[in-house]
Amino acid sequence: MNGVMMKRLGHNVHILEQYQSSVRSGHAAGIRAGPQVQEFFKNHDLSRQPYSLDCPGIQFIDRNSNRKRFVNNPMCMTSWEYLYYRLRANFDGYASQYCEKPPASAKTDGKVVYDLGKRVTNVSYIDGSVLVTIDDTINGGSTSLSADLVIASDGSSSTVRQMVSPTTQHPYAGYVAWRGTVPEKEASDETNRICAGGFTIFKMNLNYILVYIIPGENGSLLPGSRLLNFVWYYNCASSSAEYASIMTDSSSHRHRRTLPPGKMRAEVWEKQKAHAEHVLAPPFAELVRKTKQPFISSVSDAMAPRAVFFDGKLLLVGEALASFRPHIAMSANQAALNCLCLEKVLKGEMGLGEWEREVMQYATATRALSTAYGNYAQVGGLTFVLSVFSYLFILVQQKLLKLWGRLF
Repeated sequence: MNGVMMKRLGHNVHILEQYQSSVRSGHAAGIRAGPQVQEFFKNHDLSRQPYSLDCPGIQFIDRNSNRKRFVNNPMCMTSWEYLYYRLRANFDGYASQYCEKPPASAKTDGKVVYDLGKRVTNVSYIDGSVLVTIDDTINGGSTSLSADLVIASDGSSSTVRQMVSPTTQHPYAGYVAWRGTVPEKEASDETNRICAGGFTIFKMNLNYILVYIIPGENGSLLPGSRLLNFVWYYNCASSSAEYASIMTDSSSHRHRRTLPPGKMRAEVWEKQKAHAEHVLAPPFAELVRKTKQPFISSVSDAMAPRAVFFDGKLLLVGEALASFRPHIAMSANQAALNCLCLEKVLKGEMGLGEWEREVMQYATATRALSTAYGNYAQVGGLTFVLSVFSYLFILVQQKLLKLWGRLF
């Protein structure tokens, strides 16, 4: 996002991408396109093509698949792959089946480079510039680049954050998220009918599962060719034998945070499918049963103590700044908000200090809210109550600080 925005403002942008290929597969994770995501694409996506699906609200179903409650809360849902390819189309004109005709660059756009196979190994501040040291994983060797501004957006396991804020913790929340997708055409008519009713949730004792519709293969938004995307939050102690088993892949490698699609051991998934038949409502049991490429993530969160480093020459944004428990699906929105506020800084409409306050306040409140949601669903009791009070305290504190700033 930041690359596209800065290009539009006429800045030259060099993105260092650790992956060695522009083609991404197996990333069909669902994403909620929140209000700032929608604003970003309205302002900067020159393809002017749809990228999301409308969801009317949230419905809760019982064990017999009957709707218990509906919350009118319209949302826009999309997928990680869709956003990646659309952003690439706007950044460097990369064509894909998600965007076959990328928009042409304007004469006022800056020059851009999307540099594959580059792993950042160090950042340092020298004579007013940031020196970035890079390993080339395609051609071998190491090199360095000097930049006027470095924006670190390297995700929840951010390497750059670890360099500039090594004490930032990433604690495990005590539960995992089983994930998967099933094409609409492979699901039963009844399951498709129920899931079409909105963002669908089935709540059990101290865990729950949800499903919503996302774009299909190659970005299709047409009914019948989309994907049913589920997330099943499941309590599992990190010290347990079960946790060690489910996080160990088919090559006997134990993953710290995410075991990717195609790597799960067959016996692990067969056990979880059998469990699903006993505890889930029929539509969800069917989706789990028909999922061919499941993956699993340990749920955690993290937040750096600040967003600005090296006298304003290095910024942490998105999940590199703060990662949330995924219950409220606002990580993509955080990235967009960070980007839109930075655009104001570059236009001279906001100071960098104000930018940092805005992004830190958003991250603090959103992290607290997502923790409260997680504690309600997975823990309950006093832990949930305390997390709600913590969230409310943060909101009051932030409002008072803003009022104080206006008055004085």
